[in-house]
Amino acid sequence: MKRCFDGRVVVVTGASSGIGADLAVYLSGLGARPVLVARRADLLQAVAKACEDAGAKPLVLPADVASRGDMEHVRDTVVSTCGGADIVIANAGVGGLNPAHKFDLDIHRRTVEVNVLGMANTLVPFIPHMIQRGSGHLVGISSLAAFRGLPAAASYSSTKAAQGIFLESLRVDLKPRGIAVTSIHPGFVVSPMTDHHDFAMPFRIPVRESSRLIARAIARRKPVYLYPWQMRLLTWFNRKLPPFLFDWLMPRVSGQRSDVDPKML
Repeated sequence: MKRCFDGRVVVVTGASSGIGADLAVYLSGLGARPVLVARRADLLQAVAKACEDAGAKPLVLPADVASRGDMEHVRDTVVSTCGGADIVIANAGVGGLNPAHKFDLDIHRRTVEVNVLGMANTLVPFIPHMIQRGSGHLVGISSLAAFRGLPAAASYSSTKAAQGIFLESLRVDLKPRGIAVTSIHPGFVVSPMTDHHDFAMPFRIPVRESSRLIARAIARRKPVYLYPWQMRLLTWFNRKLPPFLFDWLMPRVSGQRSDVDPKML
């Protein structure tokens, strides 16, 4: 797998913590040159140090994926400094709870801005340069929550579903131009986003295992990848449920509290 990343310029958004931070460090150990993008510049410096310890020379670019201007500046800097990006991983995202009986439109708006527009702001600026070179790999980190509307997750599930469809359309359009597109759908991963007890999180895996699985999927240029295998199996079953059975079953198995308030995660 190392030969797939050695010397490659890999842009990772949401790189200040969680999946993004660990993935950047893991890819550094495989020879990649990571470009670390996130809003929190102080945390990025700590991740950059870990990347250096793994043998890489990271480029740190504080930016907000919800800002088109910020992400176009990231693209311009990567092209001028590194000659362009080989792999762009749109990992930045927000989670949250937004139960229908207390639905918060401000939370919904911010979730759309980061998860939906943020992914487009991250990937689209790099497309023209990749087309010019005739190569490149765009990767989006979605979620297994993309496949059904989960309890108290109207904002999160809908934006993750939008990400998956967005990535699929990009894949169809860009494959003839030599550009790969991969849609990654993790289950529960140990990270700040899952550090709560508001609902059940079965088969939660360590973040380093998540990084290994994502890197393998990228190396194999998989169009769509769901993990871990236990949650992939449950998701397959979940997608087959008819609406009446899904509506009855999900509130009973999700562990969702009925008194939960809207909040960002």
